[in-house]
Amino acid sequence: MSNLTRVAVLIIVLAACGGSATEVTTSTSGVVSTAAASATTTTPASATTQVPTTTPTVSAGNFALTIVSLGVLGNVVVQNVGGEAASLGGHWLCQRPSYYEFPDVVLQPGETAAVSVGGDIFVPPEGAIVIDGVAAIGPFNPESGEVALYFGSDFNNPEGILSYVEWGSSGHGRSQMAVAAQIWPEGGFVATTADSGAILATSIPATDPTDWMGG
Repeated sequence: MSNLTRVAVLIIVLAACGGSATEVTTSTSGVVSTAAASATTTTPASATTQVPTTTPTVSAGNFALTIVSLGVLGNVVVQNVGGEAASLGGHWLCQRPSYYEFPDVVLQPGETAAVSVGGDIFVPPEGAIVIDGVAAIGPFNPESGEVALYFGSDFNNPEGILSYVEWGSSGHGRSQMAVAAQIWPEGGFVATTADSGAILATSIPATDPTDWMGG
């Protein structure tokens, strides 16, 4: 079985169980749907070169990053880990210097939403809400990268960062914000290789490299 197939299977099984001067931002009002995991080909959206200035009009929900697929499988899965329904509106994904604003999608407690970040193959977990379009913050280099989940667009404010993971090495663009917010350790990173296909949270909240499993 190839690495790509093992990673896709691992993602599906887990989900069923459970400073650059140019800042790039993308946003969407995407239609969403719930779908079983099936591979589709995605075309990355065109990037713009404006600094995000959106002012959120919704309250921060209790969301966390749970799956980050790497390389050709580039996508991100976010879960509502709170006790009540909450909207992803006003929340942003970041791999500096690129940003993506989620549409107003409501997740019930325990529900997940998956969005492609520009990989060649999009394999959302079974039962996840699939967000149309591409969050052009990737694709993710399996050997080194980061993803941050923010509420609001003040990316230099540690109070806005909700969830964070970096892999391969430390010291990425938003690493210090996560350290200041006490949701990531100084110098910490998830070990990956050039063949890694995904990293998956094994504990929520995942605030330490030991809370993630590479695949």
